[in-house]
Amino acid sequence: MTAAAQERWTLLAGIPNVVEDEEANRTIGPGADFSVVYNELPSASALTVRLRISSPTSLYVYPYIAAADRSGLLLLRARRHLTPVQSMISYHICDARTGEVISLAKNCSTRVSGSNVGLILKGERCMVAELLPRSDGSGIATLLCYTVGQYQWVEMELTYSPPLIKTRSWFGEGVVSHGGMLWWVDLSYGILACDPFADEPELLHIPLPGVLDELPVDAVNNLGAYRCLKVSGGKLRFVQIHGSRDAPVVSTWALADPAGNWNPEHNVRLADVWTDESYLNTMLPRTVS
Repeated sequence: MTAAAQERWTLLAGIPNVVEDEEANRTIGPGADFSVVYNELPSASALTVRLRISSPTSLYVYPYIAAADRSGLLLLRARRHLTPVQSMISYHICDARTGEVISLAKNCSTRVSGSNVGLILKGERCMVAELLPRSDGSGIATLLCYTVGQYQWVEMELTYSPPLIKTRSWFGEGVVSHGGMLWWVDLSYGILACDPFADEPELLHIPLPGVLDELPVDAVNNLGAYRCLKVSGGKLRFVQIHGSRDAPVVSTWALADPAGNWNPEHNVRLADVWTDESYLNTMLPRTVS
C-alpha cells in the first residue's frame, strides 16, 4: 500500500517584524500592511507588519501571533505603546493568501496574556474567541466571542468541571482549532473545549494522558517545555518528553473522542530520533534542556 502523502507544514516565528513605512514599501509593497516570508525547514518563516498595525518589539512588550488556521489566517495580537509602562492591545486577522487585514473592535475584557484566544472557521463564518476560567471554585468561565462582520464582542458565562480553586489559576498554553471546536489547553489541568458557534456552547473537560517518569520543571506554568498539544495528521495529538535527562523518551497519544479517551501511538527514545538521518539534516541540537 502506498503511504499517504505528508501534509506540507512550516515553522512560523511567533513574534513578527515591525517596520516603518519606507522599509515596508520596499519589503512588503505599497498599500499592503503585512507579508509572510516563507523559508525552507528547519528555518522559520516570518511575518512582517507595518508600524501602523503595532508598535515595535521591546524587551517586555511585543506583538505576537496568538493563533493560526490552516486556511492561512493568522491572528495577530498587537501592542500600541501609550506610555513607557502602558500599552493598548488590539487584534488583527491577517490573511496570508490575500494580504488582507481585518482589525477587530476593542475588547475591554481581554487579559494581559493572549494564550487563551483562539481562531476558528465554520463555513463562511470566522470567529475569534477568548475563554477566561475563574479560579474561585465557582466552575464558571467567561467566553468572549467576536464574529467577523458583526463588529462587537459577545460575552457569555459557561460552567465547567472540575472547578479551579483559589490556590490554582488557569495556565493557558494556547488554543487549538479542530473538528469544529476550540480546545483551550492548560497542561497541568487538561483541556476545556466547546463549539463557540453553538447557540448554547457547552464546555467539555478532557484530562491529558499521564506518565510516571515526568521530567521535573521549575514551575507549573513551564510544563510546555516537555509537553505539547497540537493537530497533526487530522487528529488532536498530545506529545510528552519524559524519562531521565540522560535517556529521554518521547511519547505520543491521539484523542479518540471528546469523552477523553486517548490512544497511545508512539514511545521512542530520543537517542534514536537524534541519530536518524532526517533529524541530522535539520542541524537541530541533540539535547533536552
